[in-house]
Amino acid sequence: MLTFHALTQQLMAGPSIWAMKNLRAIAALLTALCLPLKASAWGFEGHRLIAELAEAQLTPEAKAEVNRLLALEPGATLASISTWADENRSPSTAAWHYVNLPRDSACKYEAERDCPDGQCVVGAIERQSKVLASSATDADKLKALKYVVHFVGDVDQPVARLRR
Repeated sequence: MLTFHALTQQLMAGPSIWAMKNLRAIAALLTALCLPLKASAWGFEGHRLIAELAEAQLTPEAKAEVNRLLALEPGATLASISTWADENRSPSTAAWHYVNLPRDSACKYEAERDCPDGQCVVGAIERQSKVLASSATDADKLKALKYVVHFVGDVDQPVARLRR
């Protein structure tokens, strides 16, 4: 069995009989390594980490309100709800997870152009933040909190700001 170190040493030494015989396997391995593993970008762990970092930055008042809402689901934490929006994604909420910027936009967001009818991650954060600040029911506020925690993670990943 060839170790990774031995393989790299052989490859760095230049073409060898072994490398020439295994060129297809090497090409397949390199191709596989270049393919994305998942389209979920941050994934479960990334969203949990972002939620934990955000929780550490909450003011005492905000933390008390978050804990009050989370108490509606015993054992829930910001980290544990951070993937809820992906787990409950539907065709009507799919566009809420990203924003597409035109290639010639210099990465400058313009709501009318980039988020028609508020159907992007920025619009979703704005809408759900309004629910949190409103006199909505605690159940509706908890749902909005789940969306906001998740979408703040989504908007901060490069894949969420694709160029078209």
